[in-house]
Amino acid sequence: MYDYEDTLTVHGVTVAFVPDIITPKIERPMRKGAYEKGEVELMRDILRPGDRLLELGAGVGVVSAAAAAVPGVEAVLSIEADPTLIPMIRETWRLNGVTNAELRNGVAMARSGDPVSFYVRANFWASSMEPDSRPYERVETVPAAGMDRIIAEFRPTVLSCDIEGGELGLLDEADLSGLRHIVMELHPKVYGQDGLRRIVDRLGEKGFLPADGPHGSSVRRFDHISVAAPSEAALPRRAYRRWPIADPRVLVPTCMKNEGPFILEWLAWHRVVGVTDFLVFTNDCTDGSDRLLDRLDDMGLVRHMPNPALATEAANFQPMMLRYLPHTRQFREADIVISMDVDEFINVRVDGGRLADLFDAAGEFDVLSISELNHGSNDRIAYERGWVTELFPGHQSPHPGQKKAHRGVKSITRLSPRVTAVRNHRPDLREDLGAVRWLDGSGRDRRDFLEDETANGWDCRGAYDLVSLDHFPLRSLECFLVKMHRGDVVVANKSVSNRYWRTRNHHDYTDSDLSRIAGEVRAEYDRLLSDPELARLHAACCAAHEARIAALGGVPEFETRKRWIFSNAWRGETVPEAYRAPADADADAETAD
Repeated sequence: MYDYEDTLTVHGVTVAFVPDIITPKIERPMRKGAYEKGEVELMRDILRPGDRLLELGAGVGVVSAAAAAVPGVEAVLSIEADPTLIPMIRETWRLNGVTNAELRNGVAMARSGDPVSFYVRANFWASSMEPDSRPYERVETVPAAGMDRIIAEFRPTVLSCDIEGGELGLLDEADLSGLRHIVMELHPKVYGQDGLRRIVDRLGEKGFLPADGPHGSSVRRFDHISVAAPSEAALPRRAYRRWPIADPRVLVPTCMKNEGPFILEWLAWHRVVGVTDFLVFTNDCTDGSDRLLDRLDDMGLVRHMPNPALATEAANFQPMMLRYLPHTRQFREADIVISMDVDEFINVRVDGGRLADLFDAAGEFDVLSISELNHGSNDRIAYERGWVTELFPGHQSPHPGQKKAHRGVKSITRLSPRVTAVRNHRPDLREDLGAVRWLDGSGRDRRDFLEDETANGWDCRGAYDLVSLDHFPLRSLECFLVKMHRGDVVVANKSVSNRYWRTRNHHDYTDSDLSRIAGEVRAEYDRLLSDPELARLHAACCAAHEARIAALGGVPEFETRKRWIFSNAWRGETVPEAYRAPADADADAETAD
């Protein structure tokens, strides 16, 4: 036993002051109350009567002594690899009257096996199983404490782990079903950001999600989904699936208002592409879109809901939908989420044109952001019943110069412990839980997007090799005028501007091939229309769209808009007589951008 003349009090725990163990580098944080502060506070917060704590890496016994003193704690089992510390831990327990704890010398391993080498250093906190990071004083042969046997034998409800990097891979195959909480000190300096990512993801697969912790702290608390308390911006509480995900649940949430004629083509396209779930939020529809979506809901093809903004005085329909989204069952059960609009088509350019092909080509990711490729009006003035993907093949340059290379994106977001929120163009992610893999449409790393959380787009040059987001924001001139009348789907009482037309009406290129899955999409579209009620509702939406176009004829605001387009922004060679501006028209009239 040690000889000592003094003691220290650390977080209410009495510790023998043994200079050979409590070196100056440890003494200072002990006297300041910083030593093991995070672990002790977490133990006192999460332990409950009847709990059984398994501690891997006991140090000098401060955390285990504090935990054992929590009223009602049934038992503590501490596993410490450094033989030098075994007497010290026992003395700490004796000084604090600990009677419900057991101590074993051993190295925590994934599986039981032969004894292993342990490298003892002058500072006990630096001792570990790896020999190369810094000099060591001696090598001890220590029993392998296999997690398979220890967990089965001890039946812990809480796990504390501080083993200087040995946590990598330790719990990958362990049965953690009996645990409520895991408190783990992480050591990315030992195994890097990819190793940290692996630890967090494996725990996520077992249903343990990281709780918010002190910024910059290496100690993390992971709560089982059965006890995790959702935060205000909580994401779904469920286990995450390992990549590659077999048959992933892919959810598209979207807002719609008066999009009836275009819904079935968009739905058929993305069902073929590989989207499994559609969550459609509508507001103030007057063209029958809501009734058509109700029928699709009855058929089990979409989930149609009123926009939650309708229950408040909020006018931000899309932001309100996205805030509400994590509370839905569809989101909780999804593996992948893609927030997008009904005028946007995911065009996978590899193999069979499915999302599965894209995922195989790109490899594992947290986010894959797709650059938009805007299709212009293709000189079409009148609305025509038909597919937008066939009527408007012309689009802007896929190889723009630097000045015109910035384009918006929509993001395929794989739900993981790193995702904290899903927004319209991109998600928010935590960078303290392992390397973030953010790719573009060519599978290139684009971590630069993490540097500016307000960014909704980037330089699109070279970003279309695997996938593009073919965007049909204008359709025909008559459709554009109806869109102007409808108003913005994101914010109420906001109309699209003339600038919106001018910057998107480009159709000199036809490089984007939309025929790869066209046959399958046509078959799915015909299958949808084989339902008589759905066919009737679709036709009614088309008729309502045509009626709205007729009603807008002669309305001064829309006539002014047409005159401006034909005088300033029309790319076609001829303008029909009926659409020509009168001689005294104010050709330069333009609404505010």
